[in-house]
Amino acid sequence: MKLAILSDIHGNAEALRQTLVVAHKAGAEHLLVLGDLVGYYYDAPGVLALLEPWPKNVIGGNHERMLGEAQASQDMAVQHRKKYGSALDVALATLKKAQIEWLTGLPSRQTVALDGVRFELCHGSPDEPDRYVYPTASEDELQRCRLPGLIVLMGHTHYPMVSVRPGGTLINAGSVGQARDLGGFASWMLFDTQTGVIIPHRTAYDVDPIAAEARVRDPDLPYLADILYRNRVPQ
Repeated sequence: MKLAILSDIHGNAEALRQTLVVAHKAGAEHLLVLGDLVGYYYDAPGVLALLEPWPKNVIGGNHERMLGEAQASQDMAVQHRKKYGSALDVALATLKKAQIEWLTGLPSRQTVALDGVRFELCHGSPDEPDRYVYPTASEDELQRCRLPGLIVLMGHTHYPMVSVRPGGTLINAGSVGQARDLGGFASWMLFDTQTGVIIPHRTAYDVDPIAAEARVRDPDLPYLADILYRNRVPQ
């Protein structure tokens, strides 16, 4: 079985759309989604519509938690808006009640067995959902994340990583919606349960409309647009 590992979609439905086209052509049969479906960008309904027909396991990330906080408290909504932009406001205004309940009720961690392979789905590290484990982390820190008999899948950093050691395998698929090492490309991975092969993918999408929307909706946070062009060669 071929599995598409996705994380940190962040309301970027166009990046997800192109990713799923490539994943389907590559033979992916099941999605493992590691949280942060919402936040930063503005098409949360489109993200959920694209994911809906796929067999999948999904966990929540810190932005799903913040969505619940913003819904429950205007003070928290203001706080999150100042730091991350208006995407959570847009999500609360455009998603259906049942969709918001589903997103805010997602587990923060899940063990999944597929085709004889066991995975631990995490957003940050296995012991702390909000902890960033970067590719530059020390071997001691990486070792703390390894779990015997499980392939540990992580997100949150927006930087892809594969670390294979005798103590266990760690995979971070990077970010579909806001890759921070290379703008304009969704970062995700394909895993073949029969061979154990992990294939990193970079899928191109048109960032210009998303960046333009971010500049209009959140002009005080230029990072939201600028990050989508990071490390791209000027045309």
